[in-house]
Amino acid sequence: MKLKLFWIFFLTLISLGSVSAASKDDSASAKAMNAKAAALKQEVLTLTKSLDSLEQSLLYPPDVKLGVFLSLSSKSRFKLDSIELFVNDDLVFTHLYEDADIQSLLNGGLQQLYLGSVAPGTHTLTASFNGQGRIGGYFKRKKALRFKKSNEARYIQLIVSESVSTGEPIFKVKQW
Repeated sequence: MKLKLFWIFFLTLISLGSVSAASKDDSASAKAMNAKAAALKQEVLTLTKSLDSLEQSLLYPPDVKLGVFLSLSSKSRFKLDSIELFVNDDLVFTHLYEDADIQSLLNGGLQQLYLGSVAPGTHTLTASFNGQGRIGGYFKRKKALRFKKSNEARYIQLIVSESVSTGEPIFKVKQW
């Protein structure tokens, strides 16, 4: 990561030096130098993107990657206060929700709760939800999912909605 930042800084300095030197020459030379600087900048951006991709694949190889996401049904009036996420009884994520977070989820947002590595095999994902329902009651619910992790990346979406008849929150799980 430090090496990547060094190269970005170094290449930026080179391009700035080229542009300032070009301003002292004639305009044709300056235009050529500006074009070279723009091309260099694009090359740095491409290199940065490649390095980010490489870093992600090294940190989270596809054979052990697990991603967990949260969405909230747009029609739900359940006010989520907090969530705790456990993988094999280990706490991996916790979050206290603010109004802006809830509004973002109600507008169709998808929150990344966890992105990490889990070995292939059978695992348990447990989510503990706390919040207020539409009729004012406070709810504390847990949703547990046993899943088998293969040598491919696994993504799990937790969906919070509510029962039309009772107004109580319902928690669904979608795997993709």
